[in-house]
Amino acid sequence: MLGVKKGEVFLVNHMDNWKRLFDKEKILLESIIRDKTKDIQHFGSTAIKGVKAKPIIDILIGVDSLMDVEMFNKEKLKEAGYHHLSRVHIEGKEVFAKFSDLENLTKTHILHVVEYDGNWWNKHILFRDYLNINPSVAKEYESLKT
Repeated sequence: MLGVKKGEVFLVNHMDNWKRLFDKEKILLESIIRDKTKDIQHFGSTAIKGVKAKPIIDILIGVDSLMDVEMFNKEKLKEAGYHHLSRVHIEGKEVFAKFSDLENLTKTHILHVVEYDGNWWNKHILFRDYLNINPSVAKEYESLKT
């Protein structure tokens, strides 16, 4: 099961297929925006081994500058199900979401576009990696989320 409707918050047990779903999505995204990106990484709770998570794949996209988002082929992204959430204002980040159902606004993937090797990038990658090499801390994190 992948996706959460707008207004819903729930966690599910870790699923081994989340990594495969990310890998598949990465290939799709590279085919659309590869020349505008430095790196694409799986992060967030679905990237933490063995912890419960909202069933939404978080994808971190590193760019040289947030101005590069203007050069993304947004029409092709939209054809792939991604919509730029231009009303979401987070300093240093642009956000896109993929919806499996636009009527119920069921999100399956969220793209977090940030400056590669910048503050957002480094914090997200460090947090993911730290939890993956420290399973007891990851379980504490899961308890806080629950």
